[in-house]
Amino acid sequence: MPKDAELTELFRSRRDAFEKLAAIGVEDTNTTSYLNLETLNEEPLTDGREALSPARCIEYEHLIARIRPDLAVWLDWYRITFSYWRGGDWLPIGRSWMKGIAYLPHGDERVGTIVPNLDKLPSTDGIYLVPIEPKWYIIYSQLD
Repeated sequence: MPKDAELTELFRSRRDAFEKLAAIGVEDTNTTSYLNLETLNEEPLTDGREALSPARCIEYEHLIARIRPDLAVWLDWYRITFSYWRGGDWLPIGRSWMKGIAYLPHGDERVGTIVPNLDKLPSTDGIYLVPIEPKWYIIYSQLD
């Protein structure tokens, strides 16, 4: 699992791409909720991605590839989340978890619990945030 410093360095070294992804992600929160290079190249596009223009899909592809080709982007009103480290999805038992970077356009209220670091993971379920700078956070989500 990536350490906080690794995620902070990734954010700072690819800041322009993260900021552009966050900006267009905020615009598309009512259109789709999940993007990665694979879903953007599905035929046919589904889950709202079919409503994105071809130019917008290319823009997402270009920005995601500039950060990491395995990056996944989740879009919702409270946060735009960027992660390449996750597990437990769709398992009938056990926890689902994800660690990454989040842009919180409306602030951290009702999103998660602020903690000083996430190098040692919390033992209880929830969403945890470490501030990087205003509106940008390291995020860890663990749900049973």
